[in-house]
Amino acid sequence: MAFRSQTTQSGMLPAPLKRRVPRHLVALIALACSQGISLAQDSPQRVEPITVTARSAPVLEAEDAQVSGFNAPLAKTPQSIAVIGSDLLAATGVRTLSSALKLDASLADNYNAAGYVESLSVRGFALDQTNNFRRNGLANSNYAPIALENKERIEILKGTAGLQAGVAAPGGLVNFVTKQPLRDAFTAVTLDVDRWSRTRVHLDANTRIGIAGMRINLAGERLDNQFDRADGRRALASAAFALPLSSKTSLSFDLEHHHQRQPSVPGLGLLDRNDDGYAESLPDARQLWRVNLNDQAWSLPVVSRTTQATAKLEHALSANWKASLGIHHFATKLDDRIAFPDGCGSAANYVYPGFCGNGDVDVYDFRNDGERRTLTSFDATLRGKVKAFMSDHSVTASLSGRDGSVRQPRAGAYNYAGTTNVFAPIRLPANAALDSVNTNSDERALEAAASIHSKWNGLVETFAGVRITRAKRTSVRTDGSEGVALTQTLATPWFASVLNLTTTHALYAQYSQGAETESVPNRSDRFTNFGAQLTGAKSDQVELGWKWQVTPRLLATAAGFSIEKPYADDRFDPLDEGGRATRIANGKLARHRGVELSLVGRVSETLSLQASATYLDARYVRALNENIVNQRVTNAPRFAASVFADYKIAAVPGLSINGLLYLQQGKTVDPLGQIALPRAAQLDLGASYQTRLAHRVITTRLNIENVTNRAYWREAPATSWGGLYLFASAPRNVRLSATLDF
Repeated sequence: MAFRSQTTQSGMLPAPLKRRVPRHLVALIALACSQGISLAQDSPQRVEPITVTARSAPVLEAEDAQVSGFNAPLAKTPQSIAVIGSDLLAATGVRTLSSALKLDASLADNYNAAGYVESLSVRGFALDQTNNFRRNGLANSNYAPIALENKERIEILKGTAGLQAGVAAPGGLVNFVTKQPLRDAFTAVTLDVDRWSRTRVHLDANTRIGIAGMRINLAGERLDNQFDRADGRRALASAAFALPLSSKTSLSFDLEHHHQRQPSVPGLGLLDRNDDGYAESLPDARQLWRVNLNDQAWSLPVVSRTTQATAKLEHALSANWKASLGIHHFATKLDDRIAFPDGCGSAANYVYPGFCGNGDVDVYDFRNDGERRTLTSFDATLRGKVKAFMSDHSVTASLSGRDGSVRQPRAGAYNYAGTTNVFAPIRLPANAALDSVNTNSDERALEAAASIHSKWNGLVETFAGVRITRAKRTSVRTDGSEGVALTQTLATPWFASVLNLTTTHALYAQYSQGAETESVPNRSDRFTNFGAQLTGAKSDQVELGWKWQVTPRLLATAAGFSIEKPYADDRFDPLDEGGRATRIANGKLARHRGVELSLVGRVSETLSLQASATYLDARYVRALNENIVNQRVTNAPRFAASVFADYKIAAVPGLSINGLLYLQQGKTVDPLGQIALPRAAQLDLGASYQTRLAHRVITTRLNIENVTNRAYWREAPATSWGGLYLFASAPRNVRLSATLDF
């Protein structure tokens, strides 16, 4: 790969700061990559002086995205794609995936508990942690806490992604693009602290040694927050290398290790005020927004240790044809422990899901130490251009595969420990007996894909592609019983047409399919076929869109879509003594229809904007339980809007101010649609100032999150085992950071 240049933006310091890399840093880097460099250098290479170039506030000018699957500009691609760059993350003070969701209206939380693995929903669909995530374009698991310090951007493809991912939930596809070596050398150190004494130090260093490039990101953070007994810590170490083997061939690889240790904070629940066994009342968010029911003397932190490695080889076969081979490995070990509040048995009628009307809730001692997840994936791609029928065609063909496994401890704990009260928590005894049987599983897939992008004339372009997936899934309980194997072959086509009205205006229409597999939750207390693999099903999407390149640096988009997705549903057996259900594949069907609008880029040399709005109607149109037919899908907002603006103060060079306004409304909580969350709105403000200090470039940032200190319920996720939970907003937070470039 060629090194990317890093240029000074307007509003920055008038002249770049030039300085050679410190000797001790050069020695450290040389020692780390000397073996790789020696393979590439046939003769000694001259190391030219390296220039450190100051970097600006967000410019929001993404031109393309790997996640699209097509080598075409965003303005010409018939897809809805959002790009959240590292400049925007830095300007808003975002350090977690759940915080980044506020930057696009089509994204929403999906059971984002503090201290635990984070995820998201797109267009109202919860993404699959093992099939809907990519790292540098390669299949990756999201079943671990994410570190953003070494991420250049987050790309989100909205809608079905059968062509790009094969087996995946239809909401979208998320691609984390890691920071790669740049042409210009720099070292940046960031220190930040917030109201809760949460502190972090981050080093981002880039250099060249001969023809090779190397980029290191190191971070350490103390995870203090507003909750009692929920403090933790984490550490990140990552390194990316770029090695041009010849004028036509390049090799890149990166390594990452992330360790996090923090107690998780469980969700709360609705209250059963009339004691009928059905929780129907929202508690006061402000009264509970700092409550942590995982505050027991025996509560243990969730501990994750995650290692990832990626290697890519790219070769130009000719001026028109390029080949690439990428390999990625993900491995994590998770110790999952929590005092988990779930249901209430202290009233006349047992309440599930939810809490008793007086705030009582049953607590379970959950422990699952040593859960191991691995995923290895590869992708071999050939891209080229051909001319036929007097038209130009871009062709892509690929062969890819992935091999994932989940290895659980032989037995875990999920035992009743007693009853506490959300308004007046009490101490409970531990109940750590390891007598809950687990399930191990494996999933393998081999995929072949082909696509073609044809430019028939200056007016019409077409896109077509298909991915054929051969997937095999197996599962067996840790006691050796209930072994299940399922093999399927699925084809997911994709078609689109673009009408270029002018050089800056384009209309498009697309049809696509996705495929998804499901597993029954490993809850023996709730399912007769717990841990089983279910037959996969296909989703369908139709999307119409419009794109307008307002200026070379500002893009406006609009899209209307309709997606239908089958789900598994539960059939209850009245003869089952435990009242358990049997989960049936394709038992219900959801239809999500909506409209998305966005305006992203630079309005002027001083004003950058990232604005989006989404209207979504998500309903069940078929179900085994007829009562939920035509009811809204829970935790899917009817309307959402996000507006971020950054303005550079011309009168004070280096100073900029920004604001982020986020709005969500229309989220239902229960399947019958009787309870909805009040409107959620939050305003964040920020400012940054860049100057020279002792011949160094220093950038200071001040961010105030939730300026009005508004308490609201931000999400009400429904879990796969039937639980309904509530998560509140965070109180006002003030963060101060300083970045020194040298």
